[in-house]
Amino acid sequence: TMAMLGNEGVDVMAVIGQMLQFEEDLNSSHPKKITVKVSKTNIDLARQATTCLAEKAPMLEEYFSIKFEKRQVQTVQKKAIRTLFLTGLPVLLDGHSPQPHALPIFLLRLATEVNWKEEQPCFEGICRELASFYAEAPSDNTAFLEMEQDDSNNNNGKGNMELVGEKAKRYIQHILFPGISFLLVPSKQNFSDGAMLKL
Repeated sequence: TMAMLGNEGVDVMAVIGQMLQFEEDLNSSHPKKITVKVSKTNIDLARQATTCLAEKAPMLEEYFSIKFEKRQVQTVQKKAIRTLFLTGLPVLLDGHSPQPHALPIFLLRLATEVNWKEEQPCFEGICRELASFYAEAPSDNTAFLEMEQDDSNNNNGKGNMELVGEKAKRYIQHILFPGISFLLVPSKQNFSDGAMLKL
C-alpha cells in the first residue's frame, strides 16, 4: 500500500541540498550564520543523489511503494528545468507515518548508503533505510520540559528521567504496540531460547 504525499510531492534535490547546507552551516566555524542559499558543492551532491534515485525510481516503486515523478518546474530565473519529486511512500503500519524532518536524510541515505550493484545487499539496504526512517516515534518535546520541572520540584535533584512525553506514550501504546503484536510472527527458535513467551 502506498500513501500519496500532498501538495504535489517533495522536490528531492531541493530538500537534500538544503539539508546538506544546513549540516555544513552547523559544523562551520560560524555556527550562528545559517544561510538560505545552497553552495555549489552541496547542489552537486544533491544532484548526484537525485540522479541515482531517478535511475532507481521504477524499481523503488514496484518493490517498495516509494514513488518518484519527474516534472518540469520553473526556476526563479524563469528557466524550465526537469526535477524529481517524491510523491508516495509505503504504508508500513496503519496509523503510523514517518517523521517529516527525517525525510531529507532518508533520501540522501537511500541514494548513497545502498549497494545498488548487487540484488540481495540492495534490497537489504533499502529495507534498512526504510526501517530507520519509520522507526522514529513522534515526539511532542514536552518530555524535556517535564524533566526540568521535576528537577526543580525535587529536593534531591535526581528528577524524573523519562524522555518520552505523554503524547508519544499514547501513540506507542495505541498505534505501535497493537500493530506489532498483530503483525509479529516470531520463529520457533524465539520460543525455545526464551526470547518470547507463548501465552
